[in-house]
Amino acid sequence: MVLLNICLFSLIYAKLVLAEYYSDYECNIPLFTRAVVTATSSMNERGPKNAVLYGGSAWSPKHSTYFEKLTLDLGYRHDIRSIATQGRGESHEFVTEYIIEYSDDGEGWKTFHDSEGETEMFQGNVDGETVHKNEFEVPIIAQWIRINPTRWRDRISLRVELFGCEYEAENMYFNGSSLVKYDLFREQVSALKESIKFRFKTTSPNGVLLYSRGTQGDYIALQLRDNRMLLNIDLGSGVVTSLSVGSLLDDNIWHDVVISRNRRDILFSVDRVVVNTKIKGEFQRLNLNRGFYIGGVSNVQEGLVVIQNYTGCMENLHLNSTNIFKEVKEAYSYGESFKYEKINVLYNCPEPQIVPVTFKTPHSFAKLKGYEGMSSMNSSFAFRTYEDNGLMLYHSFSTSGYVAIYLDAGKLKVELVSPNNPKVIFDNFAEQFNDGRWHTVVLTISTNKIVFSVDYRPMITTRVLRIVTGGLYFIAGGVSAALGYTNYIFPGFVGCMRNIRIDGNSKLPTDWTQEEYCCGEEVVFDSCHMTDRCNPNPCQHGGICKQNSMEFFCICKDTGYGGAVCHSSINSLSCVAYKNVQSVGQRAEIKIDVDGSGPLAPFPVTCEFYSDGRVGTVLHHSNEETTPVDGFQEPGSFIQDIHYEANDDQIAALINRSISCRQHIQYACKGARLMNSPSEENAFSPFSWWVSRQNQKMDYWGGGLPGSRKCECGILSTCSDATKWCNCDTEMNFDVWQVDAGDLTDKDTLPVKQLRFGDTGSALDEKQGRYTLGPLICEGDDLFSNVVTFRVADATINLPTFDMGHSGDIYFEFRTASANAVLFHSTGPTDYIKLSIVGGNQLQFQYQAGSGPIAVIREVSYRLNDDEWHSVSVERNRKEAMLVIDGALKAEVREPPGPVRALHLTSELVIGASTDYRDGFTGCIRALLINGLHIDLGQYARMGLYGIVEGCMGKCLSSPCLNNGTCHEKYDSYVCDCRWTAFKGPICADEIGVNMRQSSMIKYDFEGSFRSTIAEHIRVGFTTTNPKGFLLGLKSNITGEYMTIMVSNSGHLRIIFDFGFERQEVIYPDKHFGLGQYHDLTVSRKNGGATLVMQVDGYEPKEFHFNIKASADAQFNNIQYLYIGKNESITEGFIGCISRVEFDDIFPLKLLFQQQGPGNVRSLGTNLTEDFCGVEPITHPPDIIQTRPPPILDEDKLRRAYNQVDSAVLGSVLALIFIALVILLIVIGRYLHRHKGEYLTQEDAGADTALDPDTAVVHGTTGHHVQKKKEWFI
Repeated sequence: MVLLNICLFSLIYAKLVLAEYYSDYECNIPLFTRAVVTATSSMNERGPKNAVLYGGSAWSPKHSTYFEKLTLDLGYRHDIRSIATQGRGESHEFVTEYIIEYSDDGEGWKTFHDSEGETEMFQGNVDGETVHKNEFEVPIIAQWIRINPTRWRDRISLRVELFGCEYEAENMYFNGSSLVKYDLFREQVSALKESIKFRFKTTSPNGVLLYSRGTQGDYIALQLRDNRMLLNIDLGSGVVTSLSVGSLLDDNIWHDVVISRNRRDILFSVDRVVVNTKIKGEFQRLNLNRGFYIGGVSNVQEGLVVIQNYTGCMENLHLNSTNIFKEVKEAYSYGESFKYEKINVLYNCPEPQIVPVTFKTPHSFAKLKGYEGMSSMNSSFAFRTYEDNGLMLYHSFSTSGYVAIYLDAGKLKVELVSPNNPKVIFDNFAEQFNDGRWHTVVLTISTNKIVFSVDYRPMITTRVLRIVTGGLYFIAGGVSAALGYTNYIFPGFVGCMRNIRIDGNSKLPTDWTQEEYCCGEEVVFDSCHMTDRCNPNPCQHGGICKQNSMEFFCICKDTGYGGAVCHSSINSLSCVAYKNVQSVGQRAEIKIDVDGSGPLAPFPVTCEFYSDGRVGTVLHHSNEETTPVDGFQEPGSFIQDIHYEANDDQIAALINRSISCRQHIQYACKGARLMNSPSEENAFSPFSWWVSRQNQKMDYWGGGLPGSRKCECGILSTCSDATKWCNCDTEMNFDVWQVDAGDLTDKDTLPVKQLRFGDTGSALDEKQGRYTLGPLICEGDDLFSNVVTFRVADATINLPTFDMGHSGDIYFEFRTASANAVLFHSTGPTDYIKLSIVGGNQLQFQYQAGSGPIAVIREVSYRLNDDEWHSVSVERNRKEAMLVIDGALKAEVREPPGPVRALHLTSELVIGASTDYRDGFTGCIRALLINGLHIDLGQYARMGLYGIVEGCMGKCLSSPCLNNGTCHEKYDSYVCDCRWTAFKGPICADEIGVNMRQSSMIKYDFEGSFRSTIAEHIRVGFTTTNPKGFLLGLKSNITGEYMTIMVSNSGHLRIIFDFGFERQEVIYPDKHFGLGQYHDLTVSRKNGGATLVMQVDGYEPKEFHFNIKASADAQFNNIQYLYIGKNESITEGFIGCISRVEFDDIFPLKLLFQQQGPGNVRSLGTNLTEDFCGVEPITHPPDIIQTRPPPILDEDKLRRAYNQVDSAVLGSVLALIFIALVILLIVIGRYLHRHKGEYLTQEDAGADTALDPDTAVVHGTTGHHVQKKKEWFI
């Protein structure tokens, strides 16, 4: 056992030593101990020196804010490959996310970016002990490293280690006339793949860095153009592929460049911002057999768009694994320079005598001295900025007046006020100069002459002018001057300046004294501290990016998109969507955007709205007119490509979303055959055909079936020649035009991309044809038929994790009766997104992206829980979060200042409730789009998810409310509104009746609101054993008209009425109504009052027709009173129970028994109480109560967990059993092997022979003495 332990220890130690060796070899040395560590602030005993990995404490700033930073000065430049972090041990204080900045001088800092050009948010720790390591794919080459925590738990606490090695630099300096040429004539290149890596820094915006070409037309050209890197490459196809990346590269800061090609796939990266694409053409090899130029070329070459050679430093140029600069140096050192030609190249990197200065705020400025009392002045400087406005130079003359140079809406202007002269503004240049590029300005004023030059373009003005200069020149602000014709007080200049000269004198900004500039950290020397926020372009869908020193702006005009970053489509998703939000006629010409915010652009269509509710989307093409075909005899020799008003991807998306599509095609012929039918499948040789979307030759014509090789008449057996399958295949049809036409309906092959025709003879014979191809017409939109219902409050659809990142959007439509509900929710360790309905009239989008919760709230003036469809779009991008309701009502919240943090979500995207299944939504959801991608909700319903059904199917669909009660949908339940019925109860099925006595009467008084009817609806239910009595009556004292419903003495129903034309009496004789059974009677009139309809107990209605004279009036006029039980003229009223009394929309019994009922209905005579007349209310079977099933567990994970538990428990139990057995064996052994020791006693002398104790006592002589007895066990 000891030997085994020794072997294991030796093996582990060997691995550690080997790992350390290879770590050193692989540039993986810990660097913290080499660094001088400082911090913006720190707590007592938690200073920056405590930030060492695995240390006993940690660095903790005084306050946990986003402005705290930990800085490591490594002494000189290092190659840094990775970083590892910890929190503070035995606590919940740790950093979960941080930013890394780096610098070569400790003043000009660059932020580490990801491949999209965004600030990289490095993942931190999950607790205080665990170490988390982040690798840098492209190493950081720098002396200073700064760590800026952006998210943390409880408090910022950090322990850190950097891993890397000393950086070895092989430099070359090029002065604009320098170059290095590597001769490829002897070592020709014919490569399928290569990689090029190097670093550079420059102050020049243009220059050729690398160039090479071959005799077969191949070339590669890397150049700086307008301070951006441009790569042109051609693999010999004669088609150039251009890639551009980076910006502000002339800032004299080191930049990393990587070019990696594998056949036609190419990656181009500058400062970790990556562009990937495929090289155009069909070739895959790069063939180079001329010179490989570095830093410039000797003459103009193909593929170059700049004419200047490079000026600046390059470092460690690697071609594949070879360091070219090192090879060049060694070649010249060892006398092997025949492979290389080096012209005017230095092996070091001299710093240029150009010192820029950055004015970071409008309050910063410089105050420089010039020659005072002079009659002329000369000022010049170079600047770059993104600001629209700013004062750049201001000088007050010793006499009255001043001169100012300023930016006004991006244009450079000069304002001059001199003695005895009015204000003059020189606006000589039309272009805008706030484009982020360097521009040179020179202003010279002398007697009677002004020269204003921008970028070496002088504008000379001659006028009467005399000045006397003052002593101070304000640069970039420092004065509040009202300039321009509007006397606007311009802010100070924000941006960079260099080469500032006053009267021919130049003083480097680094030599300025504190009195010569303001203010502290608002001015940065020897660095152009600017950020190009428009590179890469943050504006989507072709939006144009503009910026200033603080933020970018997107111009979305003519893109079809809106919002802060041109992300949200302003066009409808389809013609169906357009109809859902617009009042439409028969036709509308619009643009649709089938994927919303997705990559597909909007395209024009014609929407057709049919009378039966169908919606058609018509996509036009350029060949819809009838076109003749003549003189093309060979099969398919006539070729017509069809060009639609949408591209292939847009058309495919439209077709896939549509319920059905069709395209009408017609061919009229005279002697020209079409399909050459009949034919066998393996011998199909048509003269004409159409080509599908997949570029397939199709074997049928309009109206036929795929694979049939037939036209429509061949399918219907109606061809003019019964032996043929197409009318145009009829032999010798020169005299008559034959037509084959029909619709193509196969969505998988539509639309027609090309038409091919033949057998039309020559221009001199009679053969000819003509074709007509209609537009593509699609109907419906599956997006809006993809509907699911959430029928239980905790039912959800759990979608995969939504990687919202820096920007994303969710669109859907909902229909609900819930006033408060969560529509979707997703969470991360600290971040989340959540959309909720609040109070029925408000939508609330909440999210957190590391900087605290943010809410976007939009309240509307109507109810969102009105059981109607409403649309909602939620978007979060780099500038704002936006909520749009019903396509028009919008709310926005700007992102807080600072770096835009990506949303880090790890849970599923839960639709219909929160992630813990609370505050659930009940209702319907359809048309769910996530970042423009349609989510098929129906498939989740078809999986049998708990509480989810396909379609919009509420509880009211089964008409649970009886007796015309109104059902109000709740989706997990329903509420019946019984106000307009004669019933009450949960489903409007409980009777409202009254037990009538002889002296009882109920009277309803219309109180002046007299009613006249010609088609009344009357209902009354009753039960009685007394075969006579008054049930219900209507009466008008004004006209004398009346109507009485009663049970006659014979037990039959009897209706007597007089509506002014004559007295009528109707008897329902088929039943006896006095036998104590409950009866339900409905009485109504139709046919202008000439037909009375009686229905009893659901039996067939009986109709009674009356002859009414043309001059007579069948209308029941001015009804004043309604009586139940009897009226004032009757002494003995109805005996029995009466219920469910209705007269049109009046329910007198319901009004009589309701609390605080109206005064116009009352009972007279004996007091009456409510009764249900022995009719038990109808009930529905109870709903099956659903409960959320238990979560689905990962069986493998569970099994592994059980196995681990079983092993531990089993081991413990076996150990205890073993110990118990050992103890038991010891006890048993001791019991079996015990023996007794000797008992030593001394009895009384003389008693040893006694036969019993009494005798022993009597005979004893020495007295009683007993020694203690001992017993020993083994």
